[in-house]
Formats: sequence, C-alpha cells, structure tokens
Amino acid sequence: MRSDAARNRQRIFEEARTAVIGGESALTLNELARRAGVGVGTVYRVFPTQRVMLESVLEETVRELIDAAAVADGHTDPGRALLDFLRTALLAALARPGLTDVLITGSDETDSLHQAKGELVGITSHLLARVRPAPALTGENLLKLLCGLIHAVSEHPPERQAAAIDNYLDLLRSGLAPPSDDRNSRRGR
Repeated sequence: MRSDAARNRQRIFEEARTAVIGGESALTLNELARRAGVGVGTVYRVFPTQRVMLESVLEETVRELIDAAAVADGHTDPGRALLDFLRTALLAALARPGLTDVLITGSDETDSLHQAKGELVGITSHLLARVRPAPALTGENLLKLLCGLIHAVSEHPPERQAAAIDNYLDLLRSGLAPPSDDRNSRRGR
C-alpha cells in the first residue's frame, strides 16, 4: 500500500472511530468522507458499507471485552469473576454507543468481528461454567442478557447509572447464588 493510501486509510478509520465513540453510530459514509477530507470512493474502499464501518470500529471494544473476561477469569471466586466481567462490559458499552447492536446481531459483515464475538462467547461460557451451580445460560445467552442490562442501565440518567449497574448486578448475583437450605425448606412447604 502506498504511503498516501495508508495515511488516508488511517485518517478515515480515526474519523470513523471518533464519530462512533462520540455516539454517531449512524454516520453516513459520505459524511465520513467529507470529515476525513477524502473522496467517497476512497471511503468505500476502506468500508464498503456503513455496517462494516461500525463493526470495524467496535471490534476493538469486543476484543477489550475478551481481555476483561480473561482477567476476570483469574479471580478465585467464580461468581465474583462473572460479575466483575459484567460490570466492565456494562461500563464499556455505555461508553461505546452501537456496541449493543454489534453484540446482539447474529449476522456480521466482517469475518474478524465474527471471530472476535465467537471468542467472547467462548470465554464467557467458561466464566459461566465456573459458577456452581451452573446457571442455565450459555455464553451467547449471557451476551444477550448483557445487551438487556446495557439498555436498562442506559435508561437511567447518567448520574444514576453507576447505582443502576450495582442494583442490576446485585439482582443477577442473587439469581446465581445457590439456594440456601432455608429457601429449600420453604419451597417444600
């Protein structure tokens, strides 16, 4: 790749990244070309569709979630590991508009994002498998639950989102906790 083409590609990606992270997940490729100071054809060679642009920018965050899940997996308490990962993922998603759409969509336009999502499902499945008793969730289901949590938290005003995360994760923690003998004896009555 020629050096000017490489510079254009980098400028296009950086403009797209700035826009998507700034909340403009529906940025058009024509507008991206204008902001990057390049021709529309140049942008279409980098990102053939608006969806490819969104996936390319947010793949970086998916890979950060893979790393966060690996770090959480090092925690000795499996329930804490899962909740630590979910807290990190919720905060990342709130900071990256469009991530929910990328995570929940089953059909990806870029192979690299599809592969990254597969890795994320694998490591979150491992986190779930460590929780005893094992919840009736798969890694894929957990990502869908995460998307629901992201939506629920984002409905709160920004100053109340941290408390909302704590409340939703407390609720999830109680659902993952093994039933106590006291609860079992009440169920049998």
